[in-house]
Amino acid sequence: MTYITDNPLPLLFLIAAVAGASFLSGAPRGRSFSAALILLGIGLYFLEQYLVSPAEEVEQELHIMLDHFKSENLSGIESQIAAESQELAEIAKKGLEMVDLSDTFHIRSIDVTIDDAAANAVAMVRANGNVTLTHQGGTTHRVPNLWRTEWKAVDSSWKLVKVMRLNPVNQTEMGYFSAQ
Repeated sequence: MTYITDNPLPLLFLIAAVAGASFLSGAPRGRSFSAALILLGIGLYFLEQYLVSPAEEVEQELHIMLDHFKSENLSGIESQIAAESQELAEIAKKGLEMVDLSDTFHIRSIDVTIDDAAANAVAMVRANGNVTLTHQGGTTHRVPNLWRTEWKAVDSSWKLVKVMRLNPVNQTEMGYFSAQ
């Protein structure tokens, strides 16, 4: 299920094109129709800013989780993990001990798929940037990452259930801490 507010630009461009054509037609009703369409477009723009779809909520959780990893906030990471998936907290703890993410490490893209009931989500996350390997004497490498994350809706928030690290080139599964 997609929300019109996930990407309102096509509709906004269509409204603007019809308003422009109506205005250029020179008909007396065309100008008032154009004004009504412009107001509709403005209303849609502000509606898009106000509404947050489930996919956007998952994206926001991913950005928050990255911020927690950058600041090495293990309790923040644990708060985003579902109760039945606490082994992910141990993996996160081990990862925090092994690497430091630089401020340049960022998410390049997120592709979120929500099930019809809006109870589960799968997010494919591409991220890259400089990573310092603390267990290898502090060497820094630019590392591309691809992750498949699974989320579930718990009360009014999304919790991480499963994480799989994928090879960014061929998308085959690889270990959490294996070299690329």
